[in-house]
Amino acid sequence: MGEPASSGERVSEDGALGIVPVYRAVTMISNDIGRLPVFAATVDTDGDLLEVESAAADLIESEPNRWMGGFEFRRTLTSQALRYGNAFASIVRNGRGEVLELVPLLPGDVSLHVSPNLGMHYTHNVLGQIEAEDMLHIRAPGLDGIWGESPIRRAREALGTIKAMEKSGGRLYAQAGVPKLALVHPGALSPAAIQTISDSYQAKHAGAANSGKPLVLGEGMRVERLNMSLEDQMFMQARDFSVQEVSRLFGVPVVYLSEHSRSTFASIVELTRTYWDGCLAHWTAAWSEEVRRKLLAPGQRLAWDTKDLLKGSFSDQVQSLRSAVEAGLLTRNEARQRLGLPTLPGLDEPLTPANTQTPAEKQAPAAPEEPDATA
Repeated sequence: MGEPASSGERVSEDGALGIVPVYRAVTMISNDIGRLPVFAATVDTDGDLLEVESAAADLIESEPNRWMGGFEFRRTLTSQALRYGNAFASIVRNGRGEVLELVPLLPGDVSLHVSPNLGMHYTHNVLGQIEAEDMLHIRAPGLDGIWGESPIRRAREALGTIKAMEKSGGRLYAQAGVPKLALVHPGALSPAAIQTISDSYQAKHAGAANSGKPLVLGEGMRVERLNMSLEDQMFMQARDFSVQEVSRLFGVPVVYLSEHSRSTFASIVELTRTYWDGCLAHWTAAWSEEVRRKLLAPGQRLAWDTKDLLKGSFSDQVQSLRSAVEAGLLTRNEARQRLGLPTLPGLDEPLTPANTQTPAEKQAPAAPEEPDATA
């Protein structure tokens, strides 16, 4: 079945990184997934999340294999899933079934096979057949839920148009943004004279290096513009629209793709939460589900520490922590720890708001003062 005709450039998964907003979106998402600390956790009877020991979670967090650390591992697989729709890592186990390494594989070298009896396995060009339980598979949304679809391929028409627009603008800027001109002579010119005038103009005025040189015409010649300027073509507006298209494709707010024309500091702070809810949370869920199924013990899950990502400005942190301390939700030392400050003696007990104290607490006598040792 052939590819549908495209009105723009043909864009591949790797070639799409040549589109600056795409590169920014892919690297931002993958870097943020890579930098978020991860750990294994369970949920107790009270619904609290408790961190637990897990060798597999430690591998993902710090050293999944002998060639890369946890940040690079998570960043690499997320970047591949964002571009190709699928990312793979071979799960290397010892004879007791314990996980020793997680080795990334190139998406183009892996294929998926599903048999009629619902059996499933992967095939690698070099490693051969790999069972499903021995392959970590991070995937983008797909039609069947077991194989992800490339966002780049899904949006190839829109991205191809952006690519074509960039090339068109590049050609115009290579000529210093000067529109195509016609030099009109009132009389008849021989082919040799036409060629001489053309060569002289190209030598003196073509290219960015000749920008701004005066154009001197004689013998009644005049200049006519044959095409529109960059402004007439609304080139900059088209570039802004391309940023919006990429924002819709990957779920990264336009502000984070460096289009700040209508943003304020307050709106950017609010967009951090939007970025998490509308983009990053989906990818952390995809990671957590796959890791839970194939690497963790029953009852365990992969948890992500988002404090640094969602902390906001310093003043916002202080205000929210103050409210939490006054409400008795956090101790004063816990609040200091969240600000990266050392703990202090006597600040480990939560405060009890006056309007929530029991009658016994309100009538309890104050602790007697210690006698002054120097008296």
